[in-house]
Amino acid sequence: MKIGRRAFLLVMMLIGGFPLAVLNAQSLPSSPSHCSPCQSFGIQRITERKEAPFFNLKRVDGTFANLRDLKGKPTLLFFWATWCPACKEEIALLEKFIKDQGDSLSIWTLVIDGESEKAVQKTIARYRITLPVLLDVKEKVARNYGVRMVPTAYLLSEEGLIVGVIVGQRNWLSPEASMAIKELFQLR
Repeated sequence: MKIGRRAFLLVMMLIGGFPLAVLNAQSLPSSPSHCSPCQSFGIQRITERKEAPFFNLKRVDGTFANLRDLKGKPTLLFFWATWCPACKEEIALLEKFIKDQGDSLSIWTLVIDGESEKAVQKTIARYRITLPVLLDVKEKVARNYGVRMVPTAYLLSEEGLIVGVIVGQRNWLSPEASMAIKELFQLR
C-alpha cells in the first residue's frame, strides 16, 4: 500500500514539476553573464513578500519546533522525502554549506513523505544527517507553503517573510550558492 502511495506521489510530483521546469527554462535569460547570483543559482525571488505560514512540528528527537524559533536569523526550510535520492544528496551538500556559512543562516529540514518516525530515524542515521529534522507527517505544512515537489526550499528573512523559493536540486557547494544567499539576505 505504501509503495503505491509513493509511486502515485512521485508521478504527481513529476507531472506537476515538468511544467514548472519548462516555464523556468523559458524565463531564463539567454546570457548567464547578465544573471544576478540569485537567478544564476535558480532562486525565485518573491517580490510580494508575505509572512511565512506558522507551524509547530515535532522534531525527530521528540521536542517541538515552531516558526517563532527562527525569527531573527535568515532561514532555509528544506522540504524533502526519505524515498527521494536527490533530496538525500542535497541534504549532504546543505550540511557542508552550513558549516561554511557559520552562524549567518539557519537550515531546518522538513520530511514530508508520511513515513514512520522510525523509518525517518533510519534515514537520518544512514546518511548521517545532523541538520534539524522536523516531521510533517500529514504534509499540512508542505501544503500551506505550496510545496508541489521535492526537494523544495523556502528562504525566510529575519522577520519571517518568504523572500525566495528553490524548486529542485541545487549544488550547494558551488560558488553561486554562497553568492546567491549573500545577495538575497544582503550578508557580508
